[in-house]
Amino acid sequence: MSAQRPERPASPEAPEAAPTLGGPAPAPRPEPGRPPPGSVRDTARTEGAPDAPPPGRLLAERYTVLSLLGHGGMGLVLAAYDARLNRRVALKLLRSRWSADDSDDPQVRLLREAQAMARLNHPHVVHVYDSGRLEDESVFIAMEYVEGQTLRQWLQQRPRAWREVLRAFVEAGQGLSAAHAAGLVHRDFKPDNVLVGQDGRVRVTDFGVAQATQLMGGEAPGLARPPPRTWVEPLTESGKVLGTPRYMAPEQLRGGLIDARSDLFAFCVALYEALYGQRPFAGDTFTELLDARADERIIPPPTQSEVPAWVARATLRGLRADPLQRPGSMRELLAELQNDPQQRRRARARMAALAGGAALLGVAAVWGWVRQEEPVSTCATMSGRLAGIWDGALKTRLEGALVGTQLPHARDTFERVSRLLDTYAADWVTQRTEACEQARQDGAAGPLRLAVLREYCLERRLDQLGALTEVLTREPDPRLVDQGVQAVQSLPSLRDCADARALMSAVPPPEDLVVRARAEPLQRQVDRLGALLRAGRFKEGIALADALQPQLAALGHPPLHALALYTKAGLQDAAGDYRGAEASLREALPLAAQGRDSELEARAWNLLVTEVGARQARYADALALELPLMTAARRVGDDQHLAFALESMGNMRWMTGEYTQGLEYYQRALEALERAPNVDELGMTRLLNSLGNVLMDLGQHAKAREFYERSLVMKQELLGAEHPAIASTLNNLGIVDEELGDYVQAQARYEHALALRQKLLGPEHPQVASSLANLGDVLLARGQLDTALAHHERALALRQKALGPEHPGVAYSYSSLGEARASLGQDARAREAFERALAIHEKTQGAEHVETAEACVPLGRTLVRLGRWEEASLYLRRARLKGEQLLATDGRLLARSLLGMGELHLARGQSATAVPLLERALTLIDVRHRPEVQWALARALWDADLERARARELAAQAAEHYRRTGQERQHTAVAQWLVLHSQPLATQAP
Repeated sequence: MSAQRPERPASPEAPEAAPTLGGPAPAPRPEPGRPPPGSVRDTARTEGAPDAPPPGRLLAERYTVLSLLGHGGMGLVLAAYDARLNRRVALKLLRSRWSADDSDDPQVRLLREAQAMARLNHPHVVHVYDSGRLEDESVFIAMEYVEGQTLRQWLQQRPRAWREVLRAFVEAGQGLSAAHAAGLVHRDFKPDNVLVGQDGRVRVTDFGVAQATQLMGGEAPGLARPPPRTWVEPLTESGKVLGTPRYMAPEQLRGGLIDARSDLFAFCVALYEALYGQRPFAGDTFTELLDARADERIIPPPTQSEVPAWVARATLRGLRADPLQRPGSMRELLAELQNDPQQRRRARARMAALAGGAALLGVAAVWGWVRQEEPVSTCATMSGRLAGIWDGALKTRLEGALVGTQLPHARDTFERVSRLLDTYAADWVTQRTEACEQARQDGAAGPLRLAVLREYCLERRLDQLGALTEVLTREPDPRLVDQGVQAVQSLPSLRDCADARALMSAVPPPEDLVVRARAEPLQRQVDRLGALLRAGRFKEGIALADALQPQLAALGHPPLHALALYTKAGLQDAAGDYRGAEASLREALPLAAQGRDSELEARAWNLLVTEVGARQARYADALALELPLMTAARRVGDDQHLAFALESMGNMRWMTGEYTQGLEYYQRALEALERAPNVDELGMTRLLNSLGNVLMDLGQHAKAREFYERSLVMKQELLGAEHPAIASTLNNLGIVDEELGDYVQAQARYEHALALRQKLLGPEHPQVASSLANLGDVLLARGQLDTALAHHERALALRQKALGPEHPGVAYSYSSLGEARASLGQDARAREAFERALAIHEKTQGAEHVETAEACVPLGRTLVRLGRWEEASLYLRRARLKGEQLLATDGRLLARSLLGMGELHLARGQSATAVPLLERALTLIDVRHRPEVQWALARALWDADLERARARELAAQAAEHYRRTGQERQHTAVAQWLVLHSQPLATQAP
């Protein structure tokens, strides 16, 4: 049987996207300008605006103007770039000279919009980031840039079914309900003030005339302080009404006291128009509109409408002239609009719902409240930033994407992934709130302020989180059940955003604001590359990386280009394209150096060592990379990066047979990782696995098992019991079991590992070949020769296809194939396989490599059986010489070579010469090969007329082992020998 190699994943297992540039926020549609006060028509002007800041102008030392989105009676809406947090925003401006008179009402209104929206924390309300005054005393607000269209444009885009319309309005209503819960009335709800993003999410915007809700004749209970002037100052004057009359409630048209039920009226006007394609009230003048509303002269819906009666009833209730006869709250109205009787299974429940709805018509809702407190800082609303990134809707979609696969462990994976995402999101909110408060207290807005760098870092993390959740929740995908936990755990750490050293050493965004604005959408795509890598969508990621290359090259920002190439290399590595990964890394490294991204340099050198050495077996080339790798790791000044570099070099020493040196590197890596303030737990499991590997090769099986089991427990806690990352550890524990003679347990571990790999990686992956080969070896040891042979032939074909004809992995398969042929008595064909294995080892690893020497042993033993004794002696002596060199650390190679030489002397009739060789071999041999030495020594002792009773005892022990493990051919041979040698022969006289 060929010597097995413990497996290890490459270091690192999944390359992280190192933070370089800030990522984008969702990008907005221009909001239509609000009509002048008193106007009935809704218009939006998009032609050039007077005094619009030109593209490239820097506002508030932070916002670079990109383009004019629109303007109207209230001011301008610009697309701008936030240089501080590296994202696109919609910037609303108002200068006093644009207002209709000398009052400051428009500016008060705009500040009110910022204050109102900053208080809201809801996925269906556009988020406000910032507000204030410019150098010329202009008022501005910066808000979420939503890529999409207005609700009016969405309705006009094509005919919409009534259910589709209702869904959109229900989402808008939820945003209004959130505003009401915050004590605000919108005062100008209409389809033009609602945005529909490209993601389909509806958001309410334009709270420019929002006002704190007023109590019906009294102060708010528990009022701690009077509200600020901008919250309670009326926005009506003699002869002037703010808002859009077409949607206003009667009390608002009269300039009277309004509350949330006024918004409810406007909502129902807009909903009526959307459902029926006509206005609910006739009239073109202010007076006609007021009279029609006061008299409730509603135009009947078209008779051919498909809108059901229960939707009509709920909508018409909201159009009552008396506010007390409308639903008491937006939440109540939404409940009616979602109470679809057709979805009720029983008529009784349906009738009860309808009766309850009718009873509500007679209830006078005494409603109205105000939270007259000082506006909450935007720092207190950071949880709202998670809308569309990680919220209830996305959690539901994630459940569908994972549990929808119907895999047995999908539910457990969903719970683990959602808990991890909850924790990551909550930690982000905590840190982001702290960073915001720190930035407010810090004063000056210098670009290198620590608080600003921290905000920038956290914005990048939010973008990376959003990119991942978008990929994870897209559709049911069995791969995600296996990749999901590890994908979330590989998200860039939030801790770095609170580490002053990490913040100061991080690569800043481009200094040129134009380049920075161009980089923003590309950064979004690079974040997506990282998400696709984490989620296991390798082919999709490689295709996206290829498409991005020309744009990144034209951008001229080396750090972002380097990051994309590094992530592409990770995708290529995961897909088995090791040569392609190497090429991408060699292209990325000069760019990372040019961009002074030391962390990315360290990661890239680390992965390059893996690609050159572990993946392509060019060990001399990989060892030559130690100096740049260790230099890059120490430049970062981080124990974790140092640990990964030491581990990679330990891998190379282990793979080249320098086990003692490999162990030293691994131990230093473990010390460094344990020193790190925040231990990478997945990295720790990988390193523990590596320590087990080298201890295995040093023959220290008990210690190796300890590290493997420790790694397995950590992986199971982190990833769940059914996860493909556990396969390598299962494989290595199987090798320990096999070395200790527990073949049944070894076979069970190998079969489990094989099943995991086939499910995740597909039947053609090189790691599947490793599991097939290991399973073939243990089947061979159990006497299932034909099945073992089939497994090894399949493994050989896979390795040749994936790794090329001259990879050491192919040599291992030839060795295993030779063992199977030899066990079947096909020594001539076995010899051919062993010679192919030896030739590959000599070419790729050199004549002095330990694995080259190991390949000489089975070839020499086969040549003994074929009667080619001189050739056999050359190969066995060569292996013995290397074994003697390694004896201080590992005696197994020497033991196997001594076994071969003992068999050679037996074949030549030199039994007495064979005995001391075999006696020494018996003291050094591993459990797995022990029966072979016992059987050879038994024959040598008997033929030499030495200790014949012991000879029978040794043969009996070997026979029992072969019987127990199912190796019938070997058992039969030894059993027949025992029958023929039942009594010691008489000693002949001299």
